[in-house]
Amino acid sequence: MATLTNKVGSNVFREKPLIILPILLAACIGGLVGVLDLKWALVATMIPLIALFFGKIILNPAFGALTAVVASFVVLGFSRYIPYPWGLSVDIILVIGWVGLLLKKIQDRDWSPLFNDIVWWSLVWYGYILLELVNPEMPGVAAWGYAMRGVGFYQLLGFNLAFAFLRHPKYMKYFINLILGISVLGALWGLKQQFIGLDAAEEYWLWEGGHAKEHVLHGVLRVFSFYSDAGQFGASQAMVALMCAVLFIGPFSWKSRFIYFLVGTLTLAGFLFSGTRGAAAVLLGGFVLYLFMSKNFKILTAGLLLLGLTYYGLKNTYALHSFQPVARLRTALDVNNPSLQARLRNQQTFAQYLSSRPFGGGVGSSAYWGERFNPNSLLARTPTDSYYVRIWVETGLVGICLHLLMLGYFLGKGCGIVWHLKDQKLRYRAMALLAAFFGILVASYGNQVYSQFPTGIIMAIAIPLICMSPMYDKIIAEEKEKAL
Repeated sequence: MATLTNKVGSNVFREKPLIILPILLAACIGGLVGVLDLKWALVATMIPLIALFFGKIILNPAFGALTAVVASFVVLGFSRYIPYPWGLSVDIILVIGWVGLLLKKIQDRDWSPLFNDIVWWSLVWYGYILLELVNPEMPGVAAWGYAMRGVGFYQLLGFNLAFAFLRHPKYMKYFINLILGISVLGALWGLKQQFIGLDAAEEYWLWEGGHAKEHVLHGVLRVFSFYSDAGQFGASQAMVALMCAVLFIGPFSWKSRFIYFLVGTLTLAGFLFSGTRGAAAVLLGGFVLYLFMSKNFKILTAGLLLLGLTYYGLKNTYALHSFQPVARLRTALDVNNPSLQARLRNQQTFAQYLSSRPFGGGVGSSAYWGERFNPNSLLARTPTDSYYVRIWVETGLVGICLHLLMLGYFLGKGCGIVWHLKDQKLRYRAMALLAAFFGILVASYGNQVYSQFPTGIIMAIAIPLICMSPMYDKIIAEEKEKAL
């Protein structure tokens, strides 16, 4: 009897203390479900799965980096159905990935992958954003905390995770295929909205949520799919269509080319039905960069001729004008367009305000976060529209010069890298990402594309992948030699 007593009760927990953890966890979850309302009780029941998910990210931060990309596509659209602050889930995934990074680097003590010029640039830029906390014009720490995520925080976390863990060429292929796959789903969902209609949650978001003004123009819907809005949907779809066009020209199998053609066609349709005029700059800018990077005079000549004919057709004819997406796109070429004139007037207002403020009005003082935390200020009341105007307004002349210098450095280094790559498949994949990066930079002059989901997270991974391409080139050459 004494022997039996030693194997039960508290003695079991002393011998195997981990047994108590699931029991305590189950008891805590049961208690939470009993006292919380329904939606938070649902979250409580998901705690074990969330814990396993976070554990997976800590053990494999590469998984976390790619998961953050997936989440950046869908979380804001998902909030239309279940009203949680889903956008913060991307922050959590990246931060948990960083926990895994720190644990692994403390263990192996090899920090060399993070010691490079791209990471240093991101640190310098984020350091400047931190200094904006002492800007006397800043609207508050809360506004800064929300706004700094898109303009620097995601970039810093994403760069480090990519350089540390995506160090094999397979990750570039995985990354591109992941973007293409989710974008196809986005295109199909957008076409469903266009030809079948919106569901109840989307109708509520559109009309009761106050988004109809931007998404229903002259009775025509600007489709937004499961993205945050039509502007982000259009820019992202145009970016993927551009990537597919570059990959289609590359040295891939006919099966792969067919897939690129199909994905490019679907995403081009998604871009057109989004009614996002500024996203055309993604296609224009990215395609021009590809032409110059192609090293092929015939392709360069043919491409420039095609661009010239397209511009002439939009500017000087009424071809396809009955097709509403083309008609809306044509208005982007009108210098007298009321929207363009309003933007120019707003920029004059900002220039006068910033003439005595070289460090700007503070991070979070304009756009959405300015309206939320300081709605009566001049910067909050005046639309910034452009990503660069927002950076100029919030960080001043000093900030915009530093930011443009950083982005220019990324672009210049990327061009130099792509130009010298030897493996042609790798070269075209890197060229597709580089063209997408430049296209987004061009489009960001008209809209706040670069800092928002999913584009900001995509670029936080794409830039390191481009910069690691010389290392990928060597790995591919070595693997080919071993295979002989």
